[in-house]
Amino acid sequence: MKTNPTKVAMAMAMLCGTLSTYANAELVITEYIEGGSNNKAIEISNLGTEAIDLDANEYILTLYSNGNGLDKPGNTAVLTGMLAPNNSVVFHNASAAPEFKIGTASTVTYFNGDDALVLTKDGAVIDRFGKVGEDPGSAWTDPNDANFSTADKTLRRKTSVTTGDTAAEADFPGADNQWIVFAKDTYDGLGCPGEGACDGTTPPPEPDPDPAPCNNCDVIDKVADASKYVPDEYYSDVLNGDFVDVAAKKQAIATIAASGHKAVSYKQVWSILTYSDEDPANKDNVIMLYSGKSISKYDNGGNVDDWNREHVWPQSHGVESGFGNSDAHHLRPAMPQVNGARSNHDFDNGGTPVSQAPDNLVDTKLGTFEPRDAVKGDVARMMFYMDTRYEGGDSSNNGDLKLVDSIGSDGEKLQAGKLCTLYAWHKLDPVDTLEQARNTAVYEYQGNRNPYIDRPEWVQDIYGALCNDDPVPELDVDIVIDAPAEVNEGASFTFDGTGTKGVEGQVLTFTWTQISGPELAFDVDGGMLTAVAPIVAIDTPYQFKLTVSDGESEAYETVDLMVKDVPLAVEIMISGETSVEEGKSITLEASTDPANESISFSWVQIAGETVEFEGEGAVLKLTAPEVLLDTSLIFVVTATDGKSSVSKNVTVSVKNVQGDGWTELDGAGSLSGLLGLLLPLAIWRRRKN
Repeated sequence: MKTNPTKVAMAMAMLCGTLSTYANAELVITEYIEGGSNNKAIEISNLGTEAIDLDANEYILTLYSNGNGLDKPGNTAVLTGMLAPNNSVVFHNASAAPEFKIGTASTVTYFNGDDALVLTKDGAVIDRFGKVGEDPGSAWTDPNDANFSTADKTLRRKTSVTTGDTAAEADFPGADNQWIVFAKDTYDGLGCPGEGACDGTTPPPEPDPDPAPCNNCDVIDKVADASKYVPDEYYSDVLNGDFVDVAAKKQAIATIAASGHKAVSYKQVWSILTYSDEDPANKDNVIMLYSGKSISKYDNGGNVDDWNREHVWPQSHGVESGFGNSDAHHLRPAMPQVNGARSNHDFDNGGTPVSQAPDNLVDTKLGTFEPRDAVKGDVARMMFYMDTRYEGGDSSNNGDLKLVDSIGSDGEKLQAGKLCTLYAWHKLDPVDTLEQARNTAVYEYQGNRNPYIDRPEWVQDIYGALCNDDPVPELDVDIVIDAPAEVNEGASFTFDGTGTKGVEGQVLTFTWTQISGPELAFDVDGGMLTAVAPIVAIDTPYQFKLTVSDGESEAYETVDLMVKDVPLAVEIMISGETSVEEGKSITLEASTDPANESISFSWVQIAGETVEFEGEGAVLKLTAPEVLLDTSLIFVVTATDGKSSVSKNVTVSVKNVQGDGWTELDGAGSLSGLLGLLLPLAIWRRRKN
């Protein structure tokens, strides 16, 4: 092989520099990630030759937000333990994607591109990121590097930097930029110092054990197995009961609602709510009942931007203690100020918008609160549950809670209102998938269910007559329905109730209605219902009701259907040459097997020297960079049908090209041979240092 003397000299300098880089260094910020959503992390590394006892001195990383000066520090993280040479400490955002969760979750990562970080040892600055006291707008940038930004980027400290930058209030990144830029959400170098990805020679810090589900919360165990819940068995005493009146049926429902109910502490409710009210779009957040906002599970507490526990049945109206005080079926996440606005008011229509949650109305003079439309039915069914679950008082250490059809209810008499407004809300806002999922989550950790979510038609049976909506007399008929228990998304299905016959041979009419689940279009022909299952992101339960009437009386039966999510099952194929010489262009094209016209593609670079490329669709186009040695560029191509996706790593090998002026290397025979000869000298030099 021929060797270019200039490139050999560069290679020698690179090799010797790499081997001696971190001698006599100290604690330095080596990686910063400000990615999508909450994908944020900061890495601090020991670049010295001796282990650092982080407990021997006070090492603190402090966040300075919105241009605040050194006199206004924000969130902090304390470094502890022993840190070996060439090892790292990593702090990540608790709500980040799993691949970013290396090291320890910390609020010091609540930064954006315009916030500064300062690392101190016993109060003295030993390194910084950003300029304290300056608000740069959305991010700090570099006029000499258009790609550099502290927003939506991963930045790694150059290996030539061995000591921290102690000028916390100096311009950033300064004339001599110490940072290398990587694409947004690049994480493969997190947990080890250096400019490249972690190669496994220095293991990243072990992640902490699974933390409690929220701030200062208990880790709790499930008490019920949802997979073994069989609706007809669970409610068999009511479904098969013969009741003399409404009160008898309500008592039977109350008995089931109390059965299996395990007492939980008020503190444990925090933990239950992180599961029952989890945001399906962000598993690290919970949804607020009244505002609908999504807030981190770890922001629980009493501060303005936190979330706390709202007693939907007012706490002062009979649930100051006992099972009712910590019954998660009526406890929901709410923002403190909104919770305060609700107070212990009865539920009714009207009022003025609530600050922080203007879709809700409060009337402080009348003492009423109206929740947003999307949860009116949820609120109603929670109140019906409480009225029924604590019917007559029992061993739960709560008295006989009573729903009344009035406002200004008497808390000392354990009353809450307003009954018929809640009844109207129940009809206005049917049970949906989120409410069903919440019922199941509470069941898993508390052991009982809300019957009015599972069987919403019972609301009319128990409360209809009180609100001028009497149930129709029951028809003596054997209802027979042939229906599947589950169906794949996109497939057609049929419910056949035509086998239903009147006991006395009377002529029957059939009415199909959807009880729960996202709204679905369907066709009805007598006792037959046909429809096409919708495309779903997750397995989604639906419930339908067949009402059979002879013109004077009627009977009904419900049908449960699970629409199954079918994962995207394709293999990504790549056509085109994946090896290219420096300076030349290549084109790669992705396709799937089997082919699917609904699939779209996207490309992102995750490793190697950052290059400009075109990769919005199936085609990736790029020009290989000039390289000193053969190198690799790694991309991820993702195929998606809009709800699920499949990804594949694609490696592009960039070949170094022999230039003019190359001469045959005597003896060694190759550049790698020369480097091999130089290696002992470099090692000797390192040891001497």
